[in-house]
Amino acid sequence: MNSIISEELTLFAQELKRFLSPAILQKMAKEIGFVRRKSKYQANELIALCVWLSQEIASTSLTQLCSRLEASTGVLMSPEGLNQRFNPAAVAFLREVFTSLLTQKLCSNQSLSAHMISTFNRIRILDATVFQLPDYFATDYQGSGGSSNTAGVKIQLEYDLLSGQFLNVQLGPGKNNDKTYGTICLETVEASDLCLRDLGYFDLGDLQTIHDKEAYYISRLKLNTRIYIKNPEPEYFKSGTLKKQTEYIQLDMKQMMSNLTSGETMEIPEGYIDQNQKLPARVIIHRLTDDQTQTRLKNQAIREKKKGIAMKGKSKRLMGMNVYITNTSLEEVPTSFVHALYSLRWQIEILFKTWKSFFEIDECKNSKRERLECHLYGQLIGILLCSSTMFQMRQLLLEKKKQELSEYKAIYMIKDYFSLLFQAIAIGTEELLNVLYHLYQLLKKNGRKCHRYKKMTVFDILGVVYETTMKHRQAA
Repeated sequence: MNSIISEELTLFAQELKRFLSPAILQKMAKEIGFVRRKSKYQANELIALCVWLSQEIASTSLTQLCSRLEASTGVLMSPEGLNQRFNPAAVAFLREVFTSLLTQKLCSNQSLSAHMISTFNRIRILDATVFQLPDYFATDYQGSGGSSNTAGVKIQLEYDLLSGQFLNVQLGPGKNNDKTYGTICLETVEASDLCLRDLGYFDLGDLQTIHDKEAYYISRLKLNTRIYIKNPEPEYFKSGTLKKQTEYIQLDMKQMMSNLTSGETMEIPEGYIDQNQKLPARVIIHRLTDDQTQTRLKNQAIREKKKGIAMKGKSKRLMGMNVYITNTSLEEVPTSFVHALYSLRWQIEILFKTWKSFFEIDECKNSKRERLECHLYGQLIGILLCSSTMFQMRQLLLEKKKQELSEYKAIYMIKDYFSLLFQAIAIGTEELLNVLYHLYQLLKKNGRKCHRYKKMTVFDILGVVYETTMKHRQAA
């Protein structure tokens, strides 16, 4: 094994062992009150069932779960005995394991570095994934549709694109408000962070707070928000005081859009946002192509039909453009780069897709609340471990082989290794290191990101230097 790879993987193996060894889990379970007496079903078995072995705690039958538990750990239980162990103490224990992994941050020293991003310590992406539950859970997990009879879960995630660290996670009812959570996340914003915010979290007060913390933001702008510039020739009273109503001029966005050709971008270097607040910001206006506009209008029509609402004609006419505001300087982020940098937000959608495709976090049948919550927290622990491993491997492959790892491919390959990782953690660091090395070899051979013609990857956008093999379109 390469000595540098061995050193990096040894550190990671030691951290996994430190957080997830049977002895550590047992100690935590006793403190929480999940383990009170000698029993064959201990903390390690609960973690095995909810994280490492079965990924469908809320939808697989209890009899099947007992079978998987016995086959993997040798612990034999009755279905009713297992059902009783899905209790509030089990939920509290899994939540504590997840929280400790989240706050202690596995391998937090790993972070991408590149010329284009030297300005930013972290690139923070915040979004939420929502999924429906059986109506049986509506009391505890009210859905987002407004009806008290629908049930749903919303998971908020803010993570750092450069290191892969999960910064903030919240699990709650589907009706929870995005904007409120966006404000809560500001507590952990530090100087030189870049926050990429979409319209669901749009709040001018939040953007001002980010600016006050000496951090940066790029945000989409709501189409009905007024944009002003300073009036070069304001009017004054005879006394010499400025006539307030002449200080700013409101821009006509429809006119500005019609001045742009398809796919063109322009910038207003000193804009002021909102009639009352007048937040100073660079304003970047990007006109979509006709195809992009049609796609957006189709999606809007589907949304309107679903929610029974209608968008105003003026807003619809403005849907042919994206308007961004940012407090970064032109030297740090050139006009042409703002749209590309903002598009990194799509990376979080890839993560959410893996949550549902590979972890089946949204799979649930009628069961008691505690079993559902054991499923949800078990999945989140698995997702966090998978993501931490993936970002560790991404960094290693970039440093040693100048390769860009596909997050999507990597996550399902790592998940396929879960049962091996579970066994290795119980044996010791040496065995765990061996499993991680085999996983690294697999990802090196089969986990490389495909590069498609004229499609920029994360590394391309960030200016990370790596070797690529371009897949050109075949001639027709």
